[in-house]
Amino acid sequence: MFLNVLGYSVLAGVATIAGTLLILYRYEWAKHNSIHLMSFAAGIMLALAFLHLIPEAIHMGQESEKHLEEAEHEGEDHAEGAENNDEGKLTFILVLSGFIAFYAMESIIMIHPRHDVEAEEPHKHGTLSVLSITGLTFHSTIDGIIITAGFKAGFQIGVMTTIAVILHEMPEGIITTSILLHDAMKRAGVFWFSLLVAIATPVGAVVSYFILGEVSGDLLRILLAFAAGSFIYIAAADLIPETHTEEKRFNTVVLVIGMAVLYFIGRILGHGH
Repeated sequence: MFLNVLGYSVLAGVATIAGTLLILYRYEWAKHNSIHLMSFAAGIMLALAFLHLIPEAIHMGQESEKHLEEAEHEGEDHAEGAENNDEGKLTFILVLSGFIAFYAMESIIMIHPRHDVEAEEPHKHGTLSVLSITGLTFHSTIDGIIITAGFKAGFQIGVMTTIAVILHEMPEGIITTSILLHDAMKRAGVFWFSLLVAIATPVGAVVSYFILGEVSGDLLRILLAFAAGSFIYIAAADLIPETHTEEKRFNTVVLVIGMAVLYFIGRILGHGH
């Protein structure tokens, strides 16, 4: 499992660098297509959250409850239905908590930059760059933790979580590069700061892998539910609003294609439990 966590998290970090290189060397292509990439990523994230992460978290909660109650058999059918319903409610509360947590983090310690690649006149101060790099590095670290949680839930969930992170990391690389160029930073500096953001993903994944160790089913359920909430927030608050700025109809199609792709990837990889 460790090699999966390390390898796939490195791929996610490489996606950030790919976004940086697109801006530095293929500016016009990135300017025209980044909006479509965000639509596709939003579709992937929403499908992953609702079709896999949330159902897997609910399933883990039900399994955990069954192990605790398997010695009690009287009134089992009625009690089991009530317990399963409660477990489902608790999972959705955790998903909502993840959504709120990411909203709070973005409001308090992260800025909410536009996802386009247009740069206005440079800033005289590097405050925007410092805030952006700090926030994006922290966000990439969280992405690494989410990848680890996915693989601890199963190979299928891990791969699909990584795909969602990769598709989000590339626009993140575009964001990072655009902000640094906006602050009149030289290309060499832009690359090294983008590399810092990229490295945060595998670092977060590896560190969390050893810290979590043999994670319990209850803790893993919490992590998966939080991951679902975070993906829903990123898609709904960061990505989808930007897709309304241009080519709305085509972006809607691309978003649905992203959902369909994730669905079929899940069918190919098989069930997560």
